[in-house]
Amino acid sequence: MSPSIQEVIEPIAAYAAVTPESASPLPTPTATPESSQPLRITITSQIRANLRSGPATTFEIVGKANPGLTFEVLDQSEDGRWYKVAANLPGVDGELLESGWVATELVGIPGADGSFLPVVENALLDDTLTARWAVHWECESERCPIRQCDAEVDAVVNRQAAGGFLPIEHTVTWDEACFSTDAWTFEVDQVTGAERTGEAKQNFLYSYWLGANPGKAMGVLPLGESDQGVSVYCSGPHTVEIEEGGGWTTVYQGNTCHDVETGMLVFLNYTKRWLFTGDYDGKTYTRAFFGDVERMEQRLLNTSAPVSLVVKR
Repeated sequence: MSPSIQEVIEPIAAYAAVTPESASPLPTPTATPESSQPLRITITSQIRANLRSGPATTFEIVGKANPGLTFEVLDQSEDGRWYKVAANLPGVDGELLESGWVATELVGIPGADGSFLPVVENALLDDTLTARWAVHWECESERCPIRQCDAEVDAVVNRQAAGGFLPIEHTVTWDEACFSTDAWTFEVDQVTGAERTGEAKQNFLYSYWLGANPGKAMGVLPLGESDQGVSVYCSGPHTVEIEEGGGWTTVYQGNTCHDVETGMLVFLNYTKRWLFTGDYDGKTYTRAFFGDVERMEQRLLNTSAPVSLVVKR
């Protein structure tokens, strides 16, 4: 049986904030260096970057910048996602373009070693993001040919951000091929950490990316066998019903815990029940439950996201 939230979460008082001496090996985003010199940025996209008349994709394209071109920054949009640059190149109308706006995810700050530092100064999540969760699944039903199985879900950014959204691909791989490998992609706002469609608000089963500061810390979820954990906000029980056809309805009821900094999923569990409505063997049933139950638990193992790490006192 899947543990309850009370069995999983530990008291906040048993932990302290991570100090430099106890810092996790999990990486955090590199800060943009400060300088008294004008900021200069280089186009790092694989294709030509659009220069626009204003700081949004709704503004018209006024020019194109080839990969490798470097510009001086004149201004930055309030949301931190766009730079106004001194263009000094031909515009799309053939006239000399004095300036234009370029999306921050298409540029980088040239480093001394030839690399480029990220420039989205207020980005919560960057394009090096990775995360891994462990999954345990079991079924207590004659309807299930497999009774239990374990899996891992891996999340990585699978292509360049667009419009400030990171495409994060999630791949679930089951042990001993219990089930087929599956993959799906969420588009997550780099600045807020929220998934684009907001589907998590309607279906807790997809609540991987709620967004920053989802709620007050209620406890700590330990990270494996280490002395570290993540401060979490938990909610539930949540309920989702899905009509399966043939008179069957599956009802999922469970709980979620999210990191209080990024809103990333740290823990999820559910119990799934099959209910039947209809006629069978001379009897009429309305949402009848025959004891068929499926359970799932998912826990964060590690991540490069800047989660709220704490360490046992």
